[in-house]
Amino acid sequence: MGRAEQANWREPMAPGAQVASPRPTAIGAGDFLDVSEYHMPEFHSTVRVSAAGTVRLPMVNEIQVGGMDELGAAHAIEAVLLSKAVLLHPQVSVMVTVYAGQDVSVLGEVAHPGVYSYTVHHRLLDLISAAGGLSQNAGRLVNVFQRADPKTPHPVVLDPGGTDDKADHNPELSPGDTVQVSRAGLAYVIGDVVRPGGFPVDPVQGLTVVQALSLAWGPTQNAGATKALLIREQKGGRTLITLNLRRMIRGQDPDQPIYDRDILFVPDSVAKEMWNRTMEAAIQSAIGVSIYAGLVYSQRF
Repeated sequence: MGRAEQANWREPMAPGAQVASPRPTAIGAGDFLDVSEYHMPEFHSTVRVSAAGTVRLPMVNEIQVGGMDELGAAHAIEAVLLSKAVLLHPQVSVMVTVYAGQDVSVLGEVAHPGVYSYTVHHRLLDLISAAGGLSQNAGRLVNVFQRADPKTPHPVVLDPGGTDDKADHNPELSPGDTVQVSRAGLAYVIGDVVRPGGFPVDPVQGLTVVQALSLAWGPTQNAGATKALLIREQKGGRTLITLNLRRMIRGQDPDQPIYDRDILFVPDSVAKEMWNRTMEAAIQSAIGVSIYAGLVYSQRF
């Protein structure tokens, strides 16, 4: 298999598979190019683009390629070879091997935020993987800011399960892009629940009161589930929302969303606690009476 054939060869696609076309990336000053021609192995060159956007090639001399993509540069070189009658049907391949000074920044909730080198046809998940993967507080929402428009976010929703084939969850990036991984919010469930604590609120999927309660393993036996409080911090101050968790769990009351920094407080039921303590005392008393009666009986008989 020739060099050009190797460059153009792709693995066979599965039936029905969807492939997103990579965005053409402009060649810039300082980039390294791998240039070859199918019929002339001696034409193969590894060159660096000058500050003026030009490269010097055998039988072509100096040619302008800055601002073109790989395919455009290949066509421009083919045109020069034709004009000089070097070949009748030139087949030129141009590949950018190193993009100089056009790295991709990966920020936000990743293990190692920073600037990472861009390689040919780099995708979002490749950059996140290079940054050590998502942190524990990461959400599913990722904003991509393109170099040409750094103030406009292009949201991408990650698909951890890989079950959604209708949207592109792993888009192609361009040199100079910035990737911002969002932080999942944190809601707190405290009070008379089995496992109180803070639980993540995904900015895409969200979280409801019943879901947060289930993450806390539900209320205890002594919980006052009919008088729970949802405490929410707002600009005007703190608001308190009374919830009947019992009716909500049964579907009699609509479930409500819970947001970042919300606090779900489940109080204990004083009556239940007193009843349970009374029953416990009665059981302990009955056990004590039984033991005492057994001792007296053994001594008399």
